[in-house]
Amino acid sequence: MTGAGKRLLPLSGDDPAELGQYRLVGRLAAGGMGRIYLARHRVGQRLVAVKTLLAEGVVSEPDRRRFAREVALARRIDNRFTARVVDADPEATTPWMAIEYIPAPSLAELVGTAGRLPASAIRWVAAGTAQALEALHREGIVHRDVKPQNILLPLDGPRLIDFGISHATDLTRTSLTLGTISFTSPEQARGEPSTAASDVYSLGATLFHLAVERPPYPEGEDTLRLLARVSRGDLDLTGLPKELVPLIHPCLAVDPARRPRPADMLARFMEERDRLPTSHSGSRWLPPRWTELILAYERQGQEWQTLAPMGPGAATADQRTAPVPPPGPTRLDTQEQERRARQQAERERARADAEARARARAQAQAQAQAQARAEAAARARAEADARARSASSARATPPPAPPAAPKKGSSAGSWFLFFAAVLGLLFLADSCDDGSGSSSSSSSGPSYTRPTSSYTPSRPTPEPEDLAFRAVRAGECLDVYADGYGEWSRSVPVRVSCDSASAYVYVTRTSTDTDTDCRRGQGRSQWLNFGADDIDTVLCLTRQFRAGQCFTAKMDQNYRATADLMVVWNCDGDKVPRGQTHIMQITGYYRMPSDRRVNCVNDNSRFWWWEVNDGKSVVCAKVA
Repeated sequence: MTGAGKRLLPLSGDDPAELGQYRLVGRLAAGGMGRIYLARHRVGQRLVAVKTLLAEGVVSEPDRRRFAREVALARRIDNRFTARVVDADPEATTPWMAIEYIPAPSLAELVGTAGRLPASAIRWVAAGTAQALEALHREGIVHRDVKPQNILLPLDGPRLIDFGISHATDLTRTSLTLGTISFTSPEQARGEPSTAASDVYSLGATLFHLAVERPPYPEGEDTLRLLARVSRGDLDLTGLPKELVPLIHPCLAVDPARRPRPADMLARFMEERDRLPTSHSGSRWLPPRWTELILAYERQGQEWQTLAPMGPGAATADQRTAPVPPPGPTRLDTQEQERRARQQAERERARADAEARARARAQAQAQAQAQARAEAAARARAEADARARSASSARATPPPAPPAAPKKGSSAGSWFLFFAAVLGLLFLADSCDDGSGSSSSSSSGPSYTRPTSSYTPSRPTPEPEDLAFRAVRAGECLDVYADGYGEWSRSVPVRVSCDSASAYVYVTRTSTDTDTDCRRGQGRSQWLNFGADDIDTVLCLTRQFRAGQCFTAKMDQNYRATADLMVVWNCDGDKVPRGQTHIMQITGYYRMPSDRRVNCVNDNSRFWWWEVNDGKSVVCAKVA
């Protein structure tokens, strides 16, 4: 914890002004077992991080012996890749230990702020960390809590810190399993004794985190399920680059005997590193976003070198409810702004494309209508020409000759010929009528065939993301959540098993009507997709709450909290979006009591709760 973040809290009334030869400047961190201060030597002005045991209350003898053992362990290690102990007094009224102050971010903050590392940089980090472990193991010390939070990264190489839960095999036989579950070994999760191989497993999990931005297990599971998964060695190595598999995968063997020894692992890391251009500085290996944050910490350390002690005039709130300050002009905030700008540009391009497609459809429809009108006019002209030719042909036909004067005695035959001629004329007139009001010559005039159009307007085709939205069905679960910046974490839905830790939302309804009224309220929302082919999709979503997940909230001075429960946030983060003040962690999801008297307390922490599911359920949370 010697470089625990960029916050420096003022000293409170119960903080000492000095410890030994060190004048306290401010408080870096506080926990259940003590506090960590930034201090300056009274003579050399050297900055150190002073760790104290139980800043409040009387120090018990077992606690004092445990602290003295930690001091003894830390003093046995003198390696450039660990934080060195420079002074200590475990027998003082308030036992303390001064450790060199390292103004550098942890790997956890670097990954959360600046993203994953390339393979070559991971080898560089791994080489330094492996050297630190090899130095510990030579002294018979097992660290037991290797994780991204306990590795600081200045530009001259990583530093392994926090030996508070380490033990020496020659001093203790305790088998107490501690540490962060996501980075602990299977044998530790099963309550078995820790060995050097346990540290190797944790280092492998840490390196995987640098490469993939998550531990080697599914995210979002509650503590008990994750503990069971870790104890079985049930890994999820999806996303691990192929070039890192030979280095990282052996470290994650379930059987400790099959894991490489620290010295062998170091030799392999060094061999891989030596194939690349030689440089001992992280500026050669690390991406620019990482070096920017590291340099920011260095500048802050230089500023703190001249900082006057921060007195108790600005006492802070209880650590359980201490707010996470809104991000200033930090890399995280800048990165989010850049991401949101890219998303806005993508939305504008998509909108421009949709408008272009709409204009093309309108133009095609206009052309089709114009062609249809032209065809109708052509048919009308052809029909008019046909009628004119029919009429002209009828006029050119000579009238029948008048009947000859009947001869005497042949009256009946004459009348017969007359009626035959009349019937013939009637038959000729009938044959000239085509039944549609137009006429044509029965033989000599040109026959007219109605022209047919060969133009068929094409229907716009849907985009792949449109099809992804339409494939979703009610009753399915999706790996998506609100990112805290007004956007969804994904651009297209990804369906997962509802039992999966990544099943953040449940689909209650789907529709193609954008006027669909999804039921709103805490933990509910809708996801719209405007199809390229004018077929839209609406997904009605409800959040699936699991203990251990986190979200952001805004808390006022009276500790009233408001939050968007569709947001999922990194529980280990130390920054929140603008307008938010805290990171909240879900402690439980329960049925609303019949008397509506909610009690979420399970560890004496201050708690908050929200009604969800139309008031039928309640989500309990505490400050992470």
